[in-house]
Amino acid sequence: MIDERERRIYELCERDPRFRPQAFFLIYMALARARQLFAREGHIRGRELLTAFAEEARDQYGPMALTVLRHFGLRRTRDVGELVFRMVEEGLLSSTAEDCINDFDDVYDFAQAFPEQ
Repeated sequence: MIDERERRIYELCERDPRFRPQAFFLIYMALARARQLFAREGHIRGRELLTAFAEEARDQYGPMALTVLRHFGLRRTRDVGELVFRMVEEGLLSSTAEDCINDFDDVYDFAQAFPEQ
């Protein structure tokens, strides 16, 4: 049985099929990791989230991370930002007035951050 959050993510994916549901769940895992990395319960900035996202993806998927992320619909850091802001629009995450999609632009290159070995 799926919970309300999962149901909303699946509905969001039906409306916008660019990203798979697993990509959204990976964002939640990256947020949890960011809170640990930066020892903070409150707001996480875009670049902080991207740092945690890279660590989480490498830990979860190892040398297959780039392939898996592409399968999820993620090809660049801006895509992570688009996911985050879609989640904010859906009320699944919150943001502050300082948050901006541009915070996610070209922070790192996926091919370099997730080398296939």
